[in-house]
Amino acid sequence: MYLVPSCILALIVHYAFKQFGLHSISSLTGPTLSLDRVATALSLSFLTLLGGMYLSKVAEDYSRGWFLIWFVFSATALVLIRWCCKRSLRALTMAGRLRRNVALIGTAEFTDTIKAELEKESPSLAITVACLPTREAGDPETDMAAILALKNQMRTRGIEQVVIAMPATDQLRIRAALRQLAPYSQEILLCTEPRSYPVPVHGSKAIGRFRAEVASPVPAAETDRLEKRIFDVVLATFGLVTILPLMLIVALLIKLDSPGPVFFLQRRYGRNNQVFRIFKFRTMHVAEDGDRVDQAVRHDARVTRVGRFLRASSIDELPQLINVLIGDMSLVGPRPHALVHEESFEARLDLFSLRRRVLPGITGWAQVNGCRGETTTLQSVEKRMEYDLYYIDNWSIWLDIEILARTVTTTLRGAY
Repeated sequence: MYLVPSCILALIVHYAFKQFGLHSISSLTGPTLSLDRVATALSLSFLTLLGGMYLSKVAEDYSRGWFLIWFVFSATALVLIRWCCKRSLRALTMAGRLRRNVALIGTAEFTDTIKAELEKESPSLAITVACLPTREAGDPETDMAAILALKNQMRTRGIEQVVIAMPATDQLRIRAALRQLAPYSQEILLCTEPRSYPVPVHGSKAIGRFRAEVASPVPAAETDRLEKRIFDVVLATFGLVTILPLMLIVALLIKLDSPGPVFFLQRRYGRNNQVFRIFKFRTMHVAEDGDRVDQAVRHDARVTRVGRFLRASSIDELPQLINVLIGDMSLVGPRPHALVHEESFEARLDLFSLRRRVLPGITGWAQVNGCRGETTTLQSVEKRMEYDLYYIDNWSIWLDIEILARTVTTTLRGAY
């Protein structure tokens, strides 16, 4: 009797995942596990099944405990399976065995620019270019020959997306291309202005009769600040109560190992450039917080014996839970640097200050993607910045949960 609802749920979950885009290659090869969409699709599927069973008056024949266990195990299994699939598919994609086919049709100036941008964004793309002569040098027969050749490739090569790239003044050409290509099911994009901006833009808004590009939108973590704050306070409180005995032992070891305070306090930039003092267990013989702060390096002589263990295990970061409860930090967010380092990075990278639009975090998207330790080169700082800006633009509670889970597994493996 339990096999029937199991088969029905499998069918419902399949269609729910399709509706949420969870079966697509882009979803399975993306940087995150899409926990929010997985949880929503699975929850709606279970509610649909339970509603159907209730209306058909058969729900009372089934164990409530069985349903609860079924839901928990299904959610856990789906996350683990998607994680395994994601790793395999990303490896296949990077190896060039899962290539997406994209076609460009338009003038050389436009197609060259867009092709370069697509290759930079996704190196695994297979790009087909149908280049048209300029309007002055072209003729309708040449244009139609190129369009018909592209039509043939759309039928035979499995092209998924077509970009029509030419000036907006070429209206007849645009209409001709769209008329010929629109009957196919592939997605067709129109690009009539391939200009680049000196900074990233996030859509556009109308100001009267004019269009303004959004260069710095309000972060999602700020629009849902209460949700994130409740999440932080609950977990930070639970964490502090749980690890309090460990923190007392660590404090005792620090006092016995070397003279000095238990905690190391250093000024850092928080949200909206507000300066706060970060709490960490002292791991060095010095406590630098001025115009010069030397980063710790491997085998640094300033690190104490206990400090080496604390830094290797990331236990020195635990007092930052106090900063979370105070409201200076979040559990997840861009990692803050010493003031002098922060100002140095900002002077060399235009977008670096955008990280300070949200609360800094104990851990972050950059850290779980391998950007840890000292920042010896500008390239390493820029890489961290890119991960942090991605996190800010794509924040959700589910992404925070994923980052925290990956932080725990990474720390247990001794990678920090």
